[in-house]
Amino acid sequence: MKAYRNTLRLFTLLAVAAFSVCRAGEKAKAPPVKPPTDAELRTVISKGLGFLAKEGDEWMAAKNCNSCHHLPELLWSHREAKRRGFAVDSKKFDEWLAWSIERATDKKPGVEEAALLILAMPERSAPDLTKLLAAAQKSDGSWNPSGQFATMQKRGAPDAKDSSTRLNLIALATPQPALPESDSARSKARAMLQNIDAATSMESLVLRSFYARRFGKPDEVNALRDKILKLQRGDGGWSSIIGENMSDPLATGLVLYAMEPSSSEPPTADAIARAQSWLLKTQCDDGSWPIDITHISKMDRSAPAKAKSFKEATDIYTYWGSSWATIGLLQGVPVK
Repeated sequence: MKAYRNTLRLFTLLAVAAFSVCRAGEKAKAPPVKPPTDAELRTVISKGLGFLAKEGDEWMAAKNCNSCHHLPELLWSHREAKRRGFAVDSKKFDEWLAWSIERATDKKPGVEEAALLILAMPERSAPDLTKLLAAAQKSDGSWNPSGQFATMQKRGAPDAKDSSTRLNLIALATPQPALPESDSARSKARAMLQNIDAATSMESLVLRSFYARRFGKPDEVNALRDKILKLQRGDGGWSSIIGENMSDPLATGLVLYAMEPSSSEPPTADAIARAQSWLLKTQCDDGSWPIDITHISKMDRSAPAKAKSFKEATDIYTYWGSSWATIGLLQGVPVK
């Protein structure tokens, strides 16, 4: 009888423990986050725009190039802001645009730079840039990635190639009506895009999502959205390299931009609110967002002799990440 009572007590303890674990799991599931107010978003966005304008001017003066992470993002962020009623200096904006057109004419831009310039100003015809993109397509339908897309990141060559190809195809299809080069380029790339590796970067997943919305089927769009949402980290952000244990503003801003069409759906709305809250908490006083490039870059800059290179790369990624953080947050403000 005593053995029976001991066995019964053991089973009771196990049942209580199991119930406690279940209840703990329920408690661990965080409740939906209250989205930031319009005023809170506008305050943080205005600070971000101020940082981008100041640093963009300094980049133009010091570097004399558009690059893929400065002038296109400067134009893109301020165009999005103008559409939402933010006070943007029109004269200054026109100067940035004229400067970027001049540099794109004088210096043959890289394909990502050309594509991003087109996407930053989608209502503006850019025949020279679209012709450049069409001419750079390889026989297998792909484009060779360049600059930050290829040489610095942990993402790997296949991921970079897939991202660059989708980015350029989206850019070619952006002018409306679409140019003849767009259909031809997409047909040429179809086989290559069907034989793709798993994404290693969040940028690749976001560009696949953009591409699916433009050319794919709803099921494909939904599957990519769900995959992206599952990769959201506990703090509300996303990491640029899938599997890295640190959120960053570059990936988080990109995802916010991609999720905007699904923002009314409850799971997506909660993910957006968490990401917005994380960006609001992590912005620096100067309007930028901090970024640890060792989680993105494959270049070893730990040696003392590499201190200058480390600072320059960090400055680039800080601007790039702050641009996308600002653009992503702007999606939470209604267009006027």
